[in-house]
Amino acid sequence: MNRKIRNTFFLISLALFLVSATILGVRAAAAIVLNPTTGAPGSSVNLSGTGFAVSNTTAIGWGPPVAVAHDTATVTKVGDLEFYGTVSQHPIKPGSFKYTYTQDSQELYFTDNGDGTLYDPAGGRLSFGGINYTSGYFHCIMSSGTRIFNAGYFGYTTYYFNSINSTFPILPTDASGAMSVTLTVPQIWNGSETVWVIDEKGNVGSGNFTVVNSPVIPEPLTLGGVILLSSAALIVSVYFLRKKPAPKVAA
Repeated sequence: MNRKIRNTFFLISLALFLVSATILGVRAAAAIVLNPTTGAPGSSVNLSGTGFAVSNTTAIGWGPPVAVAHDTATVTKVGDLEFYGTVSQHPIKPGSFKYTYTQDSQELYFTDNGDGTLYDPAGGRLSFGGINYTSGYFHCIMSSGTRIFNAGYFGYTTYYFNSINSTFPILPTDASGAMSVTLTVPQIWNGSETVWVIDEKGNVGSGNFTVVNSPVIPEPLTLGGVILLSSAALIVSVYFLRKKPAPKVAA
């Protein structure tokens, strides 16, 4: 085998090795399985998930995303540069967290990168920042050059039924990144809704569950909506079903 052939063979082998290493290094995307996928509120559903961060925690959200625009969570300050706290609702949708604060009469903010870390668009004001999507806990250390700042408010996206208001548990993953739990279908309206599982590092798995035989009024039909529809139905019935006067007979 001459040198040219040997070099070609070496380059091909190296390329295959790099491709294989890349494929093996890519973590499988998080995924969940629901069994059954249809049921009434109060019934049980088995949920299992894979592809989450190893030895981590996961939280469950059920139903449509819900924006929380102005959460004034309690902030505990440690000296002049460090603070921590927990937002009122969780899990948090990765990439949706935003903390707005005031410094020298200027409103600034930082947001999350989708992987549990926080990012400062203005640059230089955040030395460390982390957000736990599962528990809603955040921790920030401002840079030493940051002047006195006033704690502000938080915005993020959670889910209609979440770990707070429907007592879905926060669950650990095992050494392979898997988790499992048996859930009770929440009191939610009929139809197909998404079930979400999120871990601390921002991995998200989702699946659809169809709720049947539910007495719950769909969310868009709040009390105001019901009154409006009832009023419209009344107007229509009065207009179309009213007794029409008898036609006049010519003399």
